[in-house]
Amino acid sequence: MHLRSSIAFLWVFAFYGCGDEHTPATDAGGDHTPAADVPASDTPAAGAPVEIRFEAVVGAQPFTCFVPDTGAFPSLGMAGSPWTPLDFRLYVHDVQLVPEAGAPVPVALDQDGTWQYRNVALLDFENAGGSCSNGTMLTHTSVRGRVEAPAGTRWAGLRFKLGVPQALNHLNPAAAPSPLNLSTLFWAWQSGYKFARIDGRSGTNAVNIHVGSTGCTGDPMAGTVTCTEANRPEYVLTGFDPTRNFVVADLARLVATTDVSRDRGGAPGCMSGLTDPECRTILPAFGIPMGGAPATQTFFRVR
Repeated sequence: MHLRSSIAFLWVFAFYGCGDEHTPATDAGGDHTPAADVPASDTPAAGAPVEIRFEAVVGAQPFTCFVPDTGAFPSLGMAGSPWTPLDFRLYVHDVQLVPEAGAPVPVALDQDGTWQYRNVALLDFENAGGSCSNGTMLTHTSVRGRVEAPAGTRWAGLRFKLGVPQALNHLNPAAAPSPLNLSTLFWAWQSGYKFARIDGRSGTNAVNIHVGSTGCTGDPMAGTVTCTEANRPEYVLTGFDPTRNFVVADLARLVATTDVSRDRGGAPGCMSGLTDPECRTILPAFGIPMGGAPATQTFFRVR
């Protein structure tokens, strides 16, 4: 083995490890301590402030880690199975507001040192309480930034992408700035981030929904990692005005055509595997095509 290859292997082993995906690690920097290289929050981008609000739901019910009575949402998936929540977090990037007339306007994210870095934001709907155990006590349900647009601009839509952009997707999470410093949102085996982590169980069946780039090869030290399946769908939502509307992420719609009470093969739930039976219904609901077939997302909507 060449010296460079040996060093690269040791670097990946030391920081990414070789652990099993099904054994979540402790959050690295889980308290969201601001990283030193995050741009100062007292130098905001130009433009008018804007807040894009998100909410997580399970059908008609708000998502919560403290489900009353049984601790489980009573009916989920095509078999109407109970579902106990464990985690609900996702990354979004390249957020743009769409005016009634003209081109989409990028939202320059506030560099808050905690939830937002460059053009990426982490949305966190769990609070490490109740049945949830993987995340932190803090939650974050909106994207904040600034837009440069003429006064009085009327907004009619929203665009954004799921996940972490390629340029940031293969960092060392032990040294990355918040919110990219969470080991529970990192795939050691793909050397990249979990763009969405929605975990739960139905009875004794684990229902782990992890979306991220797969088929990844290359050297993270040299920045040469490439992935055959990017899995970064872009969402175009119409009828959205940030002063009036929310973006709803609906777990019930995501798994509406999946039987969450049993696993038919592959990883428990869906971990973005091309041959995983559960992924064949869950990934298209995210808007991620499977087997070359087009996909229509049902996960996000405007309220």
